[in-house]
Amino acid sequence: MMEPKPVLSRITIYPIKSLDGIDLEKAEISSGGCLLHDREFAISDEKGNFIIGKTNPLVHMLRTSFDLENETVSFRLPDEESWNLFHLQKEKSKIQSYLSHYFGVRVVLNQNKTGRFMDIPDIAGVTVLSTASLESVSEWYENIGLPETRKRFRATLEIMGVQAFWEDRLFSTEGRGIEFKVGDVTIIGMSPRERCVVPTRNPETGVITSGFAKSFAKYRNKNLPHWSTLNNYRHHYYLTVNCYIPETETGKLIETGSAVEIIGEKYFYAPS
Repeated sequence: MMEPKPVLSRITIYPIKSLDGIDLEKAEISSGGCLLHDREFAISDEKGNFIIGKTNPLVHMLRTSFDLENETVSFRLPDEESWNLFHLQKEKSKIQSYLSHYFGVRVVLNQNKTGRFMDIPDIAGVTVLSTASLESVSEWYENIGLPETRKRFRATLEIMGVQAFWEDRLFSTEGRGIEFKVGDVTIIGMSPRERCVVPTRNPETGVITSGFAKSFAKYRNKNLPHWSTLNNYRHHYYLTVNCYIPETETGKLIETGSAVEIIGEKYFYAPS
């Protein structure tokens, strides 16, 4: 049996937390231990509570498009045919007004370039998943194809050339990390990512797929590779791997087409 040859096939960042992502051919590792511009912005209410998919289904129906070079964002609501274009820096108040009208509450568009808007800062600067895993999961459900499954799980880095759930090789047990390289970028796999309510919903309508989490856990257990350490965790509703990027990698570029190589297990304690 031929050894798999993992290759980074897709990079996706989400400039505004919980909204649509954009695919890149290459991305810079930022000083925050994440990819530059990923979750750089976040919408919150005036008390600082994030408006995200976990707590507000309206997030799913808001379409978003970005032009990073020109620092613009475009929004389109379900009942709109045309896009509404704003400059992220010069028209912040207009963005806030537009979003406040949509969400029905006064909102603030926050900006932070150091990864603080990540769900799990530091130990999950990027999340990793294989295309084969997405294909496998999409087969567990009727009428949920690969593109929709990909949007449900919102991984940052996607890998081809491997079998389904190969990414389970990138985590071990608590206190230990799995060092691997994507091109010349060193990354530490930390833990499997426990999923929330977001993947249970259609990513564009917010409609819940009945029994999604329960059936996912059942199929995940049934298809678990014999070498996976996922059984050491609380249940099987996990997909993607939380990964830490060391400070030494800041400024490096990560690019699609790069080979992915596992270096090995090491003791690792994430920064607090």
